[in-house]
Parts: sequence; structure tokens; C-alpha cells
Amino acid sequence: MNTPHWRLLFAASVGVPLFGQSFSDFVDARNPAVPYASVFQVELGAIGTLAKDEDPTVGLEDDFSWDARVWYRDEAFRARRGTIEGYAGRDGLFGSYTDGKLVGDDTVTKFEVRARPWQFYRDGFYRDDSLVPNGFYDGQDYEGYIGFGREAQQGLYVELGPFYKKFDFDRSDLTPATFSVPDGFSAYGGRLYIEQNTVQMDRRRGMPRDGYVFTLTGEREWNNSRGEFGANGFTTELPSAVWRARGRLDWYIAATDTMCWEIFGTGGWHDEKDRLQNTEAQRPLGNQWADVQLRLRMHFGTSLTVTPFFQAQYSRLLDETGFSSDKELFFGGGAESYLHFSDSLSLHAWYSYVDSENRPSIRIDEDVHGQSMFFLGMVLRLGASRG
Repeated sequence: MNTPHWRLLFAASVGVPLFGQSFSDFVDARNPAVPYASVFQVELGAIGTLAKDEDPTVGLEDDFSWDARVWYRDEAFRARRGTIEGYAGRDGLFGSYTDGKLVGDDTVTKFEVRARPWQFYRDGFYRDDSLVPNGFYDGQDYEGYIGFGREAQQGLYVELGPFYKKFDFDRSDLTPATFSVPDGFSAYGGRLYIEQNTVQMDRRRGMPRDGYVFTLTGEREWNNSRGEFGANGFTTELPSAVWRARGRLDWYIAATDTMCWEIFGTGGWHDEKDRLQNTEAQRPLGNQWADVQLRLRMHFGTSLTVTPFFQAQYSRLLDETGFSSDKELFFGGGAESYLHFSDSLSLHAWYSYVDSENRPSIRIDEDVHGQSMFFLGMVLRLGASRG
């Protein structure tokens, strides 16, 4: 094996939260800093949760489950040398094909399919920082999207395209008998991405060291939803059209040769009447929300990184009356670590605590969550190659 090339491949995965860890990496970022031109990556492990006060009637439990995610990427797919990519995880499924020659004139065409077959909705309100349910239920959504993008100027990428979605909903063990879940429906609309990328790579380590990637997304959606849903005197019907905006920031600030500050943030602002979108359980609830981490990535030699972080979440959600809103702030922190045994095998562990009863579920078959979450697993990379 060529030693310098092996070291570059090995360093590319040291310390940075590996791209391909989440569904959001693919649907919210358009041209992120990706360490590999081709790779097949599998992560297997156990994920757990601890609730401050257990309450199985709303899914707050001490529990653990198996967890897995798979990521595949090839930037030289077939004769056209397009990019094919796929992801499968607890938070969703994603597949895409990117072609820079189909339209021409420096336009990039992206064909994407997206699915979230294990989606949870937590329709409720906060009372003294406690999440009181109107009704918790399950759902699935599937989407097809075609995007056309190009660089407007150096580092600034703009993409526009149509999408079509299909939604279905089911009752769960957490759904009260008095709560009516929404009927399934279809939706379509248009989406605009604007992304600024100033990331500078550390050539010695092959990883982001300075700069940022900021992606702003706006969309308009129309649907054929019919019928009201809800309970306890608070039943509503979805409007026939809604708007949404969301943003994602990955910001790297070099501190020393072995330390780098990282600021990772996501947020959104939606139509207040978009009751489904505003009650999705994998992020802070509400029509205005934000989730920010301040991280310090520390390298210990060439095989170990430890990244402690502070986390804050903001949620603006309808209150108990359904006519006005409450604003909630939640704080927490944790740490993430990688121990690399070789360029193809790593141990990955993390712990996260946020003082919020709305954390992502650790299972796909039922909604189980708690204020504390932890993970321990192995990452296997096959056929990893830098472009």
C-alpha cells in the first residue's frame, strides 16, 4: 500500500463527524465537503436512551436498541461519470444520481428519491417545560425530486426544482382513543437551495479546518389533504398550500494544530398552520425552531479524537389554547469520540443530553425517547478512495 496515500485516507476520517451519518446530510446540504470520491460505509452499534422521569404513556423510557446506517458513493458512475449516492438509516432512506452533462451550460441535474418510513409525530404543547400530548402517532412519507443547479459565482451554488410527496399515517400505542390522525394525502411543490461554501481543507489531515458551508432552503407546497385531525377541542385541517424555510450551518474555526472549533446548526421557520411539519419528532417542535452545537474537536495522535460539545435548542410552539405560542429554550451537552484502528475500521461513541422531552426516537418500530442518548458502534469503510 502506498504509505502517503494511506495516511491521507486515514486522516480524512479522523475527528470530523463522518459525512453520511444522517438523513439531513443528504437532503439539506447540496455540495458539502465529502472526504471520499467513492466509498461503501457501514456503521453498526447499539443506541440507548435514559429518561429523567419515565412515562411509557408518552414514550419516555430507559431503553436501548440496535442501530445501523449505510452510505454508498461513487463519483465515476458508468460512462457518463455521474455521481450515484445512497443512504439508509433509522432517520430515513435516500438515493440520488447527479449528472453535470445532461443539460449542459455548467448546469448540474440531480435526481433524488427520499423516504422516511419510520416517522413519528408529537402533537402537543409545553406546560412548565413538560411536553403534554394532544396525540402522538406514526407516519411515512416518500418523495421524488429533480433539481437543476449551478454556481452563480465562486463558492455560491443555487439549485431549483420540483418535488412530489406521498404521506400516510397510522395510530400507535401512544395515540389516545379520542385523537383522530390525519388521512393520507399527496403533495407537490417547488424548492430553492442557496448554498455558500468557503471551507478550506487541512491538506495534511484531509479534513475541514477553516470556513463554513451555509445552506438556505425555501419551498412552497400544495396538497390535497382533506378532513380535520386532532382532539380535545383542537382539531384542524391542513391549509391547501404552505411555505417553509430552513437553514443549515457547518462552520470550522482553527484553534491550534490539534484543535478546531466547530459550530453546527440547523433551524426552520414554517407556516403556523402547517401542523404536520411543526410536530415532526426528530427535531425541536414548532413553526420556529433551532438546534445549535458548539464543539471543540481535539486530536490525540493520529488515531483518537474527542469532541466535547455544548448544545442549545429553541422551540416556538402553539400553547395549550391553540391560539397563541410559547417559546422554549433547552440546553445540554455531550461528547463524541472516534478511535481509528485502521483506514477502514473505527470505533465510534457519543453521549448527548438535552433537557427536553422531545428527543429523537431510538427505535423504528415505536416512539421511545429520553433526555439522555448514547451510542457505541463500529464503522467499516470499504473501497474508500479520494478523488
